[in-house]
Amino acid sequence: MFGRLISLWLMGSPVSERAVPVAIFETEPEIMKFYVRKWCKISSDVGIRSIVDWSYYKQRLSSTIQKIITIPAAMQKISNPVPRVVHPDWLHKKVLEKEDKFRQKKLVDIFSPAIKEKNIEKDIEDLLSIGKTGKVQPKPIVLSHKASRGNSQPENTSCMPHGPREILVSLNKNDKFVENINRDVNYQGWLDMKKRKWKYTREQRKRPRLDNMKQIRSLDGRNDQDILGISSLFKRHESVLLKSYWQIIQLLPCAQPGIYYAWIVVDGIMLKIPLTIQRVFYLNSRAPITEESPGRLVNKILPRGKPCFNLIEVIIDEIQFINESRKLAVLLSDPEVEGIYETKVPLNYNAILEIGCVCKADKAAKLRNITEKWSLRELHMKTTTECPYLQDVSYFYLYHSFSDARGVYVVHFPLSNSISVTVVNPFQNKELSVSLLDKQFHEACQSLSADLSIGSRVVPKVEYVRSFGNAEKVLQRLFVEYRDQHSGPTICLIESPNFPALKSSIHVLNDFPCISIPCNVRDGNYQVLGWQTTVGKIGMQRCAASSQWLRERILLSRYAHVPVGNFENDWLLFTIDAFFSRDLRDHKQILWISDNGTPDLGGFVEEDVSFIDEVVNPVLVYPGAYRKITIELKIHHLAVNALLKSSHINEMEGGVLSGFETDTTHVGNESFLPAFSVLKQLIGRCISDAVTSGNAFADAILQHFYRWLCSPMSYLHDPSLHRVLHKVMKKVFSLLLMEMRKLGAVVIFASFSKIIIDTGKSDLASASVYCDSVLKTLQTRDLFEWIELEPFQYWHSLLFMDQYNFGGIQGKSIGSTKDSSLFQNENTEDEPQVEIIPSWIIAEYLPQDIKDHFIFIVSEFLYIPWKFSRQQAANRSGKNVDNCTPSITVATAESFEASVIEFLRDQISNYFTEKLLKIVRDTLHHSKGHNRQDDGSIGSGRIKDPSLEFIKHICAVLSLDKNIQHDILVCCL
Repeated sequence: MFGRLISLWLMGSPVSERAVPVAIFETEPEIMKFYVRKWCKISSDVGIRSIVDWSYYKQRLSSTIQKIITIPAAMQKISNPVPRVVHPDWLHKKVLEKEDKFRQKKLVDIFSPAIKEKNIEKDIEDLLSIGKTGKVQPKPIVLSHKASRGNSQPENTSCMPHGPREILVSLNKNDKFVENINRDVNYQGWLDMKKRKWKYTREQRKRPRLDNMKQIRSLDGRNDQDILGISSLFKRHESVLLKSYWQIIQLLPCAQPGIYYAWIVVDGIMLKIPLTIQRVFYLNSRAPITEESPGRLVNKILPRGKPCFNLIEVIIDEIQFINESRKLAVLLSDPEVEGIYETKVPLNYNAILEIGCVCKADKAAKLRNITEKWSLRELHMKTTTECPYLQDVSYFYLYHSFSDARGVYVVHFPLSNSISVTVVNPFQNKELSVSLLDKQFHEACQSLSADLSIGSRVVPKVEYVRSFGNAEKVLQRLFVEYRDQHSGPTICLIESPNFPALKSSIHVLNDFPCISIPCNVRDGNYQVLGWQTTVGKIGMQRCAASSQWLRERILLSRYAHVPVGNFENDWLLFTIDAFFSRDLRDHKQILWISDNGTPDLGGFVEEDVSFIDEVVNPVLVYPGAYRKITIELKIHHLAVNALLKSSHINEMEGGVLSGFETDTTHVGNESFLPAFSVLKQLIGRCISDAVTSGNAFADAILQHFYRWLCSPMSYLHDPSLHRVLHKVMKKVFSLLLMEMRKLGAVVIFASFSKIIIDTGKSDLASASVYCDSVLKTLQTRDLFEWIELEPFQYWHSLLFMDQYNFGGIQGKSIGSTKDSSLFQNENTEDEPQVEIIPSWIIAEYLPQDIKDHFIFIVSEFLYIPWKFSRQQAANRSGKNVDNCTPSITVATAESFEASVIEFLRDQISNYFTEKLLKIVRDTLHHSKGHNRQDDGSIGSGRIKDPSLEFIKHICAVLSLDKNIQHDILVCCL
């Protein structure tokens, strides 16, 4: 049944490693078990049924028995001679049709062959005598007539070919098997002629398969036995490519321009299919279209509403496009040519837009071998809802980092529950152990809430080598073993700072679709000592997180309809580009994709030079000392809200925002920028996905929408879109601040990203209630429907100069503090710990010792009045300091503030003046007669008089409090 050898399907291995002699099963059991386990690399049952695909051979044997025995027996009304082989379902219907009395007979059944009688020839009329005589008359010999020049000559059927196939063969003049041999007269000669013909037919059928073998041999140099197995495998997959849908894992470029390899999963089988992608571009010509035009006339909208004269769609091969690129450049100088569009769209990006991650072959596509090229036009996109995407796919993970001659390779095989660590160390020390790596891996899994199946504990293996070349050989061996043992769809995840070099040096990786995970550059900063433990821990953490990364990336692929292996490093920008590009094409708009961040407007650059100076985000700064509760609010979705409310703003402004200042012909009309409305629809759809279905990817797109709009790294970056939306954002921003002022908030700082307001409240509870009231009121305004204001930070007291220079007491009742130790001399035993945040860029220009004094003085200037006000409020209310709430009457509030100001003035004259003079004297004393050395500060080495710079900085900061500004100037003078 199996021959002398049992083939073990190991592609790429020698014959000696792919076959087991059947004679081994006739030896003694112990010897048989030893060698079978060794050859098959298994440790379980060694029976022949566990080695070969026993169900497959049973099916083949059953189908053979059906063809030879059981089906013919059933057609002859004989019971099943082999009861173990069940009749197929269609056989019962076939038998019933044969015995049906009312079934119309075929003409061939009426004229069945008859037994010849010598020298007897009958006509068809003789059959009528059967009813008269009651005897069966001899059946007639049917005569056939051969057409020749309009007349016909009757010939005996014994000299003519029987059946339509023989008639077709007899009409072929070049057929060497046509011989007029009577089967009844010379049966042996007739049989020899038939055998020669059958042999010739078999050879003709084998010829296409042999051609495929030659093509495979020319591709990768496999031997003949491998090719026989591969060709049979190809034959099984040919029909699958047409019937099943394709789950595209990755599109990889080939050495030949315009040819890409598509890693796909079809019916549970992973294949690598060559795909031809043609170049598509558009020529806008003022001249009329003639028959000699290179393409067909189409109707599409050009970028920025440019006039469309005669737009021709040209589809050519990439090689021809490269050869004709110079002619296209010359063609742009022709006055009849307005522009040539979409010449810079990457081919793989165009394929992603056309077919996405799930597609199906066209019904009209011809049946072909998997080594033959497919055209992009033969594939049609399918949605991920009707066709599931990568629900059953395995993976293995490779982590790589290096520093000079040291490095580490960590390979994680989740399917076999194994981790292999290869350390490249030219020295003798070995610090990694199996127990340490096992502990670190399971701690990482627990911290990430990863699934660890009970009873399948992963035991890492550690191997030390002296060079990267030896490490790559170890990895080559590991991957070959994994490939031979697991034949299902498998994805390789690689996290390496040098992904292309690693993939080219380990050749077996070409047998898998490889996906690059963005690496952390800091992983390569090895320590001098103890680097192995640190790197091993990082490798275990990345192994534990790899499964979660792949799951999230597959979910993203289903949402964005992009192959999982074709996302760029910044997947958010790429996803928005893909969505926007598809929507533009759905609205018949031409893309302006380029490779340098400047929109491709038909081959011409029309950017405004002053655009960078024009688009400046507004920043409002109101310096001062704010002794009441202040709140820092983060602004989310300002750009999204401005885009969706652009029509409202345009109506409010009388249509000024929808056109350029230099172009007044389009005021109040968005036709000059048709992509603006398409972008608005896209963001509206993302909001619907985020709100209704809670899609995390849609929410991330909304969060990073403005970054995509500003980034020149995006494919569809257009400064004109940015300019128009920026105008709307500034208007919405100014209206938002005006509304907050109407609600009683004092704006301290405002930008597109955050707002700091002074609530005028003295305790956190009242400030929090006031903040919630303001935010709820703003949400009821239709103009601010999608803006989200998030309270990010509360400040008890804030000394604010600008966004780079400020200090404050954080609004936390109890918390860790790094500066509270500065005030140990105060009576703070019953006070909660406070945290003072000093963020003063101007202090970085002072020497380090002067800088410490500066931070100390400013922190005291914040803390001492705040502590006094808390004590005064507690005394007035008669409550505990922690729960004090001062009176809210106007007179009491004014009296309370006056007392705090008077106390602060007294501290300036009696405490701060003395302290500042002491610091200045000590600084002058230490610096007298000595040249100061560079101590690491920004301004060290350039300050001639540190004490003077210290006084200038202190005066600038303390003068922020307008109530004591005069006292500060007197003190410093």
